[in-house]
Amino acid sequence: MARQGKKARAGAPDRVRELEIALEEERSLSRARNILLETNIRELNEVYAVLNEKLKALRIREERIKGFEGELVRANKLSSLGELAGSIAHEIKNPLISVQGFAKRILKTEDIAPIRRYAGLIDQEAGRMANVLVKLLDFSRMDEPRREECDLHDIVDDTVLFMEHHLTRFKNVTVELRRSAEPVIARVDRIHIQQALVNLINNAAQAMPGGGVIRISSGTDSGLGFITVADEGDGISKELLEKIFEPFFTTKPKGEGTGLGLSLSRRLLETNGGSIDVETEPGKGSTFRMLVPLSKTA
Repeated sequence: MARQGKKARAGAPDRVRELEIALEEERSLSRARNILLETNIRELNEVYAVLNEKLKALRIREERIKGFEGELVRANKLSSLGELAGSIAHEIKNPLISVQGFAKRILKTEDIAPIRRYAGLIDQEAGRMANVLVKLLDFSRMDEPRREECDLHDIVDDTVLFMEHHLTRFKNVTVELRRSAEPVIARVDRIHIQQALVNLINNAAQAMPGGGVIRISSGTDSGLGFITVADEGDGISKELLEKIFEPFFTTKPKGEGTGLGLSLSRRLLETNGGSIDVETEPGKGSTFRMLVPLSKTA
C-alpha cells in the first residue's frame, strides 16, 4: 500500500504537467483562432466597404442611365412632334380660315339671324381648333406614366388625325383603318401608346420611300387589345430582324433616323404591361403588332 501511495504521489506532478501543457495548447489554439477570426472580420469589412462603394457607384450610374433614357424619350417625342407639325397646321388652318370668313360676313350684315348663324359656326370651328390643341398638348406632355381606361380605337383616330395630312402630302402614303365593332378598352398610359403608334407609322412610311398604303387595325385577340401597323415595303431580312429593337440600330441613311423608335416603342409597351412583335417577309412588307392588357372593368 505504501508503495502504491508513493507511485500515486509521483504520478500527480506528471498529470498536472500534462494538463498545463494541454491548457497552454488550447490557449495557443484559441489565440490563433481569435487572430484568424479578427483577420477574417477585417478582410470582410474591407470587402464590404469596397462592395458598398461599388454599389453606390452602380446606383449613381443607374440614375444617370434613367436620366439618359428620359432624355431619349423626350428627344424622340420632340422629333415626332416636328414631323406632325404640317398636319397640325393643316388641322388648325382650315377652321381658322372659316372663322375669319364668318367674322367678315358678320361685319357686313346687320340682320341678326345670319349673325347668330355665323356666330354659331365660329363657335363650332373654334371648338375644332381647341380640340386639336388639347390633343397636341396631351401628346407633348413629359410627366410620369398615367394609366387610365382608353379605347384603342380612339387612340388610333387621334394619331391618324395628326399624321394623315403629313403622310399624304409629303410621303405619298395613304392610311386605311380597320377596327372591331366593339370598343377595345385598356388601362394604359394613353400618350405612351400613342407615342409608340407614331413611331410605328413613321417607320412604315419610311419603309415605302416611293409611297404606298399603311393599314392600321385595332381590336382584341386572346384576351388582349391590339393595334397593328402594316406596310408594303421591302420587309426585313432574318439577319436584321434580330436587331431591330436594339437601341440606335437603324438601316436608314445618316440623318434620317436615330434608331430609337422601335426600341422606345417596346419600352413604352412593356411599361404598360404590353409587348410588341413583328411579322415580315422580304419583298412583302412588315406588320408590327402592339399588344396591351384589356381593362378588367371593361
